[in-house]
Order: sequence, then structure tokens, then C-alpha cells
Amino acid sequence: MAGEHARADDAFTAEEARWADRYGLLFLLILVALVLTAANTTWLKIAAVLVQGGVVLFAFLAARVGRRVWRVAIVLVPLAVILGIAGRFGDSRPAETVAATINLVLPAAAIVALGRRIVVEPFVSSRTIIGLLCVYLLIGMTFAATYITIAVVSDEPFFVQTDHAQPVDFTYFSLVTLATVGYGDFTAANPMPRMLAAIEGLTGQLYLVTVVAVAVSRVRTRRDRSPEG
Repeated sequence: MAGEHARADDAFTAEEARWADRYGLLFLLILVALVLTAANTTWLKIAAVLVQGGVVLFAFLAARVGRRVWRVAIVLVPLAVILGIAGRFGDSRPAETVAATINLVLPAAAIVALGRRIVVEPFVSSRTIIGLLCVYLLIGMTFAATYITIAVVSDEPFFVQTDHAQPVDFTYFSLVTLATVGYGDFTAANPMPRMLAAIEGLTGQLYLVTVVAVAVSRVRTRRDRSPEG
């Protein structure tokens, strides 16, 4: 009987470690997607869209969504990526709007997939913490995409300091705001972006001091999960 419990525990630990590795790979993939926002050529910008699509699919895989949801994702995410790439080749307002919208939808979808999985976790482990950190970075990506969408749709300068902001400027501004660093080298020019930036700062603070902090305080090790005796 003890041997059966040991084998079951070992199998559970191996399964947990496998998914922990996938969360770690997802974290690295998100970092790559963030770095690619600094792309200054068309092909690198296309690569950024491809990586963002990969982030979403990998997030769905790591979240272990159902087969029906996975089949929908397999169809819709590549379609979204194609539309996003098409927008990169177009100089018209509709094409830019499509590309900006796709960049907004992709990280938001990844947040939903990961969030639903993390919520149903039976206990908090190191894997859960990595997943929560992935969500944190995806929140920054989503806000950055929101800022880009606003700039494209409004056709007005988003920042006070420049009239020609690049994608990396929005990503930088979003992550700095999320972390509440506030360097001040970029500031929103209009009321709506300013309020969104304030909401992002509050979101970043509340997320770290509540969700992540509480999760870290409740991390359970393998020994903690083992039944007594």
C-alpha cells in the first residue's frame, strides 16, 4: 500500500514538474515577445506578431484547456496572426487598426486561458507562482497594445514628448507604469490614456501585493502535500 502511494506521489511530482517547465518556457517566450517590440524592420515586426501568436497557443497548452477550446484556438489564433501580419504590410488606417487590435486580443486571450487554469489549482506551488508572473507580464503587454490601439484610432500623438512613437515606446511605457517606476521620460498627452495609465499602475501594485504576495505565502511543498503517516 505504501509502495502504491509512493508511486502515485512520484507520478504526480513528475507531472507537476513537466507543466512547471512549460510555465517557465512560456515566461521566456513572453520575454522574447516583449523584446521583439523593439524591432525596427518589417520582418522583425512580423516575427513579433508570430511570437505573440505562439505565446497565446503556448498559454492555452500550459493551461491545459479542453479539446473544444484548443480546437477553436488552433483556428482563431493563426487567423489572428495572419490578419496582424497583413496589417504590417499595409500603410492605411484600417490595416494599422487591424494590426493594433490583433496585438490587443492575443495577450488578453492568453491572460484568460492562464487565469482560468490558475484559479482551479488545488494548491499553490512554485509552478503557480511562475504562472502568475506570466499573467503579470501579459497584463503589461495588453496595456501596451491598448495604448497602441488608442494612438492608431485617434491619430493623435499619444505621448507629450514625441509625435512618432514606436511600438517599443508603448511597451516600455506600459511596463514602467505597471511596475510604478515612473521615470517620466514618457507621459500620456490626453485624459483617457492618462486614466488608463493610472489604472495600470494600480493594477500592477494590487496584483503584486495581493495576488502574488498571498500566493507566495501559501506555497506548499511536496512534503506539505503528503498525507500524514
